[in-house]
Amino acid sequence: MKYILIVIILFVSACSNNKNNKEISEKEDKKELIIYCENAMVAPLIKLKDKFELEKNCIVTLNNDCAQNLSSLIRYSQKGDLYIPASSAGFKKLVDKYSNYIVDSVFIGYNSLVIMALKDDVVDFKGALNELSDKKHALIIANPETSSLGYETRRLLQSKDLYNQVLQNVVSLSTDSRGLIKSLINHEAKLVINWQSDLYINEYSDKVKVFSINANEQAPSEIYAGVLSTSAYPELARDFLDYATGEEGISVFRNYGFNRRKSLVL
Repeated sequence: MKYILIVIILFVSACSNNKNNKEISEKEDKKELIIYCENAMVAPLIKLKDKFELEKNCIVTLNNDCAQNLSSLIRYSQKGDLYIPASSAGFKKLVDKYSNYIVDSVFIGYNSLVIMALKDDVVDFKGALNELSDKKHALIIANPETSSLGYETRRLLQSKDLYNQVLQNVVSLSTDSRGLIKSLINHEAKLVINWQSDLYINEYSDKVKVFSINANEQAPSEIYAGVLSTSAYPELARDFLDYATGEEGISVFRNYGFNRRKSLVL
């Protein structure tokens, strides 16, 4: 009986090892598509990647961070297939030193800036950009040196000759869009400038009051997805872009607040 038990254990162990080896082998045989994306783009890409993996029998890996860190990672690793920043400004971080990283690109949609405050916080703010320079308003904005959001925020304020004045009221700079709404919840600031799309994925969005920026005052930020020169599977990368810009992909991005028209009425 003792010997029979040992044989059974060895048999089960061998079967388990064979199964694990088979799963590892199947995973290794699959093509891996590596996508670098800014944090604001993660939610729709997760939705798209799940179906794409099934249809193409591949693995899609998302590396998300701010534009500055992503650009450094791409240049350092010299691998990856797609780069999808939260606005075209994100490409600037990548191509500042080397202009040949983006070999092809497609239009995804527009990302719009809005001003946010807490609903239950008494803020004497009417929504006009020039009010942001008033010393009574404490703000947090994104760092223009690290993220597309920061770059576009600076561009907007500079176009109205307000950036330097507004900076005097900024209590801190965030790396990107992550945590901006949370900073309002934590009473770290009275106002933040953020992507409108953050409302579609943020658990605190129902606590936020949104001040839309007049369409005449801002040029919505264009979002592009780029195929990288480091791509191991450029055809698979283009297949993903075809899917992302097809009818289903457009619908997914729209559900997360990314619009293909220049203005969107909330």
